[in-house]
Amino acid sequence: MAGDYSKTPMPRIAEFGTIRRRMDGFAKNALLLFVALRVGDFVNVAAGMWFVPRYVSPEDIGAVLPVTLFATFLSLPMFAFAMTVMKESACLSTVGARGKVKSLLKGVFVAVAAILVLVLSVAAVAVPHFLSAMRVSDASVGFLVVAAAFLGCVAPVYTDALQSLKRFRALAAVEVAGSVLRFLVMFCAMPIRALAGYFAGQAALPAFRIAGSVLALRKDLSVPAEPYWDRAAIRRISLAFLAIVVYQGIPMAASLVEQSLLRTQLSTLDSAGYYMVSRFSDFLYYLTFPLLLVMFPYTATAAQRKDSTRPFVLKCAAVTLVAAALMALAYQFFGLTFLSLMPHGSDYAAYASYMPWLVVITALTTCQVFYTNAEVSAGRFGFLIWLVPLHLVYPLALYGAARWGGITDLPTLLLWFGAASLLRFLFSAGGLLRTD
Repeated sequence: MAGDYSKTPMPRIAEFGTIRRRMDGFAKNALLLFVALRVGDFVNVAAGMWFVPRYVSPEDIGAVLPVTLFATFLSLPMFAFAMTVMKESACLSTVGARGKVKSLLKGVFVAVAAILVLVLSVAAVAVPHFLSAMRVSDASVGFLVVAAAFLGCVAPVYTDALQSLKRFRALAAVEVAGSVLRFLVMFCAMPIRALAGYFAGQAALPAFRIAGSVLALRKDLSVPAEPYWDRAAIRRISLAFLAIVVYQGIPMAASLVEQSLLRTQLSTLDSAGYYMVSRFSDFLYYLTFPLLLVMFPYTATAAQRKDSTRPFVLKCAAVTLVAAALMALAYQFFGLTFLSLMPHGSDYAAYASYMPWLVVITALTTCQVFYTNAEVSAGRFGFLIWLVPLHLVYPLALYGAARWGGITDLPTLLLWFGAASLLRFLFSAGGLLRTD
């Protein structure tokens, strides 16, 4: 018996050592992307907290968020397809099948062309009407929004390939250089045409991501192609694509309703005030986005090996909640001081008290995204049972409340945002507890 007991712990110790090495690699890559993406965040901060308030008129500031989100919404089909391809390539690269990854990406180009025709056709009709509803008078903005959406559709196919192959150094280099280019475009263009210059910068970043990723992928894909596409692969990718479209599209549509109501139902001052103070909650997103980028291929690999994805989600959620608590505390005491550092920030002093609320809302939603992205990477879509009804009922109720006079000010609208975020968080926490 003694001999049996002495042998029992050894596999567990070896398994623990393997998991620890994976988590160490995860942490190193997350740190690498964290540092690299901070350069990109500098551009985001410069655009959101200096360029826009300085050059965009107060009447147009409130339109920046809904128009940006609308452009993102247009790129949803390509984003979903890129996410599907990333999951497939992560699984193939885990077993060293890079020849099949090459065949996978070749087939992607055909699908990209078909999806882009659809996206651009919809954009040509929808963009002018949306800009009119958002009270944007600069006609050149429409072309640049479509260009940003077009390039934003294609770029994830290439950057996600780097991500799934765990080429995080190359991905970091692409992000840094692209962010510098975006900054230069905005710096030169926004003083001349404010909104047009902003969206020109939005288009410049994905354009560079495409070029940089293609260059970085040349070595990885310089292997003979191996057969990949068959009926089973097409069926698997098609089902995953449809599931991801639902997963991404319905919450994104709900967010578009939120931002559109902010612009159309509230006063111009309220929508501009929301824009100004919400820039500070974005700092939490800058912190957590690198974790999300690195987590996806790791959770996909863990699921393929029948390991638990829960440790990755818990670590990312813990970092998010701790950071959100510290930021909310800082904004509670120093929010007005921070706001006054922005151009014309003192004009929106009355909105500084909303800054802690927005950080908490962002944190709760981010934790949900960590959980659901980990489930997608593992090929589990059971969470759609609660995510779809929630994001169908919520925007309809929100729109109805706004239409019939139930929402007349920013605090009421933020309570709706907070309630939806809390529900997402609670459903995700329950799902995580049930995850193996």
